[in-house]
Amino acid sequence: MTDSTSPSQRSGPRAVAKAVGGAVLVLAIVLGAIAAIIGVASLVPGLGPLSTVASRFAPTVAPLVALVGLIFLVVGIIAVRRGRRRTGTAATVLGGVGAAANIAVIIVLVGAIVSAGGSVNMFPATFGLSAIDKAKPDRQEVYEQTSSGDDLAVSIYEPDGSEGSAPTIMYVHGGGWIAGEANASSSELRELADQGYLVVSVEYELATEDNATWQSAPAQVGCAATWIQDHADTLGADMDRLAFWAESSGGNMVANTAGAAAQGAAESSCGGEVPVPDAVVADYPAFDVTGMYENAPAGPGAGTGTRIFATSFTGGTPGQFPKRYAGVNSLTHLTDDAPPMLVMTAMRDDVIRPADQLAWADAARDRGVDVQTVRIPLANHAYTQKAMNSIGSQGHLSIAEAYLSERLR
Repeated sequence: MTDSTSPSQRSGPRAVAKAVGGAVLVLAIVLGAIAAIIGVASLVPGLGPLSTVASRFAPTVAPLVALVGLIFLVVGIIAVRRGRRRTGTAATVLGGVGAAANIAVIIVLVGAIVSAGGSVNMFPATFGLSAIDKAKPDRQEVYEQTSSGDDLAVSIYEPDGSEGSAPTIMYVHGGGWIAGEANASSSELRELADQGYLVVSVEYELATEDNATWQSAPAQVGCAATWIQDHADTLGADMDRLAFWAESSGGNMVANTAGAAAQGAAESSCGGEVPVPDAVVADYPAFDVTGMYENAPAGPGAGTGTRIFATSFTGGTPGQFPKRYAGVNSLTHLTDDAPPMLVMTAMRDDVIRPADQLAWADAARDRGVDVQTVRIPLANHAYTQKAMNSIGSQGHLSIAEAYLSERLR
């Protein structure tokens, strides 16, 4: 039986298949190159902006990028076997480098997290990423007003199905004292509530060019803690199992509030005695505001922003207001009465120098404070906030939960 299909008819599908194969190979080369750049730049700190950007996103995208690299490694191998040696080899090499480098990133990150008492489930870290602010609080309550009469609210995340009072976390967001909001990490706060915690996230007054909040915002945080104490019965808050948790600039305020409360000297904008927490958790904290200004990382980006944060909060430079800076630096408020603290430091932080965070921890220990430090390698500032279920998000949540379970339960 003979094939009645003409050569021109047969060449049409072949041409289409060849064009599709070529397009797939081009895509494999481009995405393989991106995967390789992300992986290598995450592992090598000296590649300038590439390393900076990679360290911001590696704790979120490394599993997906590693998978992309593996896929295009296979595509390249198939292409080579089908005779496309140059393009196939390029796809194979780039996909292989991208896969290998990002798998190495995953190994380094997960190894550090597990060593610190945390855990990571790689399936959701690869396929289950979702918005960090997707969840909603169960309710919000006004706890205070600003001097200009604006309401300040707390967002309340209630533990599911808990009976009686629950261990309680007062959460204070970051944002350099000039940005951020109480529900920016709502998906993580809901996760903590699902683990049995009552979570109360605090809105506070943000600094502006004309409104330095170095006195008002910390006092509002103190007021929120007092409000939780005053409403413990209706909230279901167990004040014998209370923790403060914050990120970045919020870490500064919870450390100061906790340290001052332990001495009976914490300020509250609404009066009352600020409760002393049983533990404090701080992610990439801005404990040393003077250091933030004076040791701002080199370059026009992060360094400039860091100085803006410090001057907006205090109203000026350390030279202009040395007493203000001394008052907001967290070490000022610490004695051996301060509660134990967990500090998680992103070791590629280009906003708050890791060396400053670790030096602060050493100085706090010298004062008799129980400070536990965890170093998160290959990660930059705010590495936790890119997506829920990421390695970074799972890592810091599980490390902190393990820490708090020893102190609140």
